[in-house]
Amino acid sequence: MRATVQADRGTSPRCIWPAMHRGLLVLCVLAASACQTPQWPVEGPIRSPYGVRGGGFVAEVHRGVDVAVPVGTRVRPILSGRVRFAGVMEGYGNVVWVDHSDDLLSVYAHLSEISVEPAQEITKATVLGLSGRSGNATGPHLHLEVWRWGREVDPVHFLGRPRR
Repeated sequence: MRATVQADRGTSPRCIWPAMHRGLLVLCVLAASACQTPQWPVEGPIRSPYGVRGGGFVAEVHRGVDVAVPVGTRVRPILSGRVRFAGVMEGYGNVVWVDHSDDLLSVYAHLSEISVEPAQEITKATVLGLSGRSGNATGPHLHLEVWRWGREVDPVHFLGRPRR
């Protein structure tokens, strides 16, 4: 649809949009200003994907992905938000949980150092901590989980393929 231009009694021309299109335009502008593009917290290859792993009699569900990076790599959040938890958890070692809008939570585990505090507002540029091998880690990497509406989702489906 095109806008029609109409002169308004000697004033400069103005665009006249049908009410429906004006409403859609406002919604699109508001949505675009509130949206962020998620980012990978680190750059590196995925060494252990999301899903069932393990062989033999016992298989386990890997609730995230493990991204291989050297110890000391800066870890940033996938989106801006607020730190829900920053501390030590069994298995995860040093871990940071970040609440994002729309019932979205991200988890960053096996850190060597934590740089944020609970309840801290963060942006995508904030360094959450440094990658490491704390907790039950077989080597240096970042374990990343993404939770949507209370259920884990594959971070690759949410973020796309990581850059290497």
